[in-house]
Amino acid sequence: MRQHKWRTGRILGIVMAAAMLDSIATPICAVAEESEAVEMQDGEIQDDGILEYVALGDSISNGYSADPESEIISYPQLIAHDLEEMAGEDVELSKDTKNGLTTTKLNSVILKRKQVQESLQKADFVTVTIGANDLMNQFKKVSKEILNNNTKFSTANQALAALQDGIKANPLLLVKVVSAISNWDYTSFEDDWKLTMENIDSMRPANSEMIVTTIYNPVESMELPGTLNSIVEGLISKMNDIIVSYADDYDYKVVELLDSGIGEKVQSDGLHPNQEGQQLICDLMEETATSEPFEEIREYREEQEREKQEALEAAKRQKEQEEAEKKALEEKKERRKTVVSCVSLAVAVGLMALLRKKTENEERNKQSGKK
Repeated sequence: MRQHKWRTGRILGIVMAAAMLDSIATPICAVAEESEAVEMQDGEIQDDGILEYVALGDSISNGYSADPESEIISYPQLIAHDLEEMAGEDVELSKDTKNGLTTTKLNSVILKRKQVQESLQKADFVTVTIGANDLMNQFKKVSKEILNNNTKFSTANQALAALQDGIKANPLLLVKVVSAISNWDYTSFEDDWKLTMENIDSMRPANSEMIVTTIYNPVESMELPGTLNSIVEGLISKMNDIIVSYADDYDYKVVELLDSGIGEKVQSDGLHPNQEGQQLICDLMEETATSEPFEEIREYREEQEREKQEALEAAKRQKEQEEAEKKALEEKKERRKTVVSCVSLAVAVGLMALLRKKTENEERNKQSGKK
């Protein structure tokens, strides 16, 4: 199990400050040099207090927006923001992501870059989202082969739409589609995944933390024939099984996206996460991470939730009190109305009695006059 370093640089600074006070003869420049990040045993890096976060992946982690007029804040940016605002960390985010990136290209292109290698060598935290384009490219390949045309599909959506049209025209094509997708050779994806994880693991410090995401159904929003949709789900599940199976070998944690509900939080293209989807991935990442800063984020959120609940309860009590006072006032008004009504009734009865008595007296006087 890796031991995470996070605070070693800050602790080192305190120790060295004490050493300076203990020995005035120690040159200031020498102390400053000792506080620089230095190589330690087992590939560990002693840092300078800055949290180094490296994000690797495809358009999902790149924050792709289907609408040029609308900006999507990617989950790596959201995580970096939370680490700064909630955990009080100084964060350096190296976002090495690219739209359309496959597992093969991540390994053969992105990980070959010197800047990426240097970032990984001092990383505290690494996230990886890759594999969806491996799946998409397979869809496009299968579609082209089955439809037997020279159409170059730019997206999996186009390929699947063409397949749907083809199946409507010739239902027997569905059998070919199911057979082709079912017979996909997972060995190449597994080999690419293993090699990519091995390379990342060999570069990052032994005490860093890494989290990868599984693949969600990128065509969930499309109304595929039932059998085809089941095959697609099965294909994704097998790819995810590969991702999960190597977690212990390369010491990473897994965020499951297939059943996370992210398929309902996609953009107009039906594929990429909208802002709610990016926030969902961010939340799942932060819930999964176990390093100290993420504990602080959880504590911060728990405190915020407590304060929110306390505010809601206080507002509820205030409302109940106001309603009780309002009810008491209304009851008081009703009692006054009742009293007034009773007085009015009594006065009316009294007046009627006087009037009746007056009438009786007048009647008696008339009778007396006649006599």
